[in-house]
Amino acid sequence: MIKLNYHNTQDIKNSDFENKYKLLDQKIDSVIKELKALNIVFDNNLLKETITKTKNFAKDKKTFVVLGTGGSNLGARALVNILDKSFDKNVYFYDNIDPINFEKSLRSFNIKDTGFVVISKSGSTPETLSQLGAVIQIASEHNMLEDLYSNFLFITEFKSSPLFNIAKKNQSMLLEHNKDIGGRYSVFSNVGIVPAILAGLDTIEIHNGAKEIINNYPHYECSRLARLFKDQVNTGFSSSILMTYSDNLYFFGKWYLQLWAESIGKDKKGITPIHSVGTTDQHSQLQLYLQGPSDKFFSFITTDHYNKGLKINNDTMLDAGVEYLVNKKMGDLMEAEQQATIQTFINNGFKIRNIHLPKINAFSIGSLMALSIIETIAACIYFDVNPFDQPAVEEGKVLTKEYLLKQFNKT
Repeated sequence: MIKLNYHNTQDIKNSDFENKYKLLDQKIDSVIKELKALNIVFDNNLLKETITKTKNFAKDKKTFVVLGTGGSNLGARALVNILDKSFDKNVYFYDNIDPINFEKSLRSFNIKDTGFVVISKSGSTPETLSQLGAVIQIASEHNMLEDLYSNFLFITEFKSSPLFNIAKKNQSMLLEHNKDIGGRYSVFSNVGIVPAILAGLDTIEIHNGAKEIINNYPHYECSRLARLFKDQVNTGFSSSILMTYSDNLYFFGKWYLQLWAESIGKDKKGITPIHSVGTTDQHSQLQLYLQGPSDKFFSFITTDHYNKGLKINNDTMLDAGVEYLVNKKMGDLMEAEQQATIQTFINNGFKIRNIHLPKINAFSIGSLMALSIIETIAACIYFDVNPFDQPAVEEGKVLTKEYLLKQFNKT
């Protein structure tokens, strides 16, 4: 179970809480109860069906490539990132369209034994369509289109769209992207679950971890961050730093950035999320955090590192006079650094919280992501913005298409 502790923050679970926040928390409860993105974890039959279809798709394939961007990629990648062992199947994620790197990577795969999972809620995402078109072009050059289309699994809304129509025309496998679940909230749907199954994760445990938060975690705690930000924003509180102390949480941090930024950043409102990596960013950002502007809240996500990893050579450390590393493993240093950093922030009066996962596994990542989704929606309700749209990014999409059409007409 996740352990969550706040430090140097005023506890407002009192009469002030009742008077000021009761109606908002009732609204949060109402939204969460109806939220398909979370309710889907209780649909055991759908999960079993998804597992069966995905395992059938995986037969005779050695490698899997996931094509999708934003919420169609980051959630699944965060799940697969928790694996610290070699998995039976290799799963590679491509969310960007850097032309040099994409071509170099793509040409390294054997199309005959590679499964391609193509994800886009709308079915019209330009980046994903261009990735798909590039894969088809390479297959066409090698007269392998027949093999290719049987190696596709498409996840999109079941309505007419470029992606849906391509899948139907070529009789490729199709799984439905629930129309009521937005991309950045889709990690518990087949968008996140299919790649997780291909990587060998226990997806039942991912859902069980989410259920633990939804069913048992006090909703007061889930909206506590929102209340803190709402109370502090008028005093120059502008940034939320998420510092993760495990490489297995690196892509959780990336997923969290989109979840928070795209949900709350509207109408000139919001708190800017920043992801830092412990211990790496202690050597690049900590100076600013401790002695720069006091406009930040800090969330440290830690796990148990004690007595883990490689042993540090005693003779070398003794000879160099580094006694504090004698009889230690690398995990002992990681454990000491995360605890020392947190204590430094507490001692200096910073508002922080520590989210501790005793183990990083399918259950705990499910819990952490469910908590993050609920906290994000709560913050949006407190700031009176719509958690589910992203109007500002639409203009760029329109202008991109106009620019490309102008180029096409010139040629």
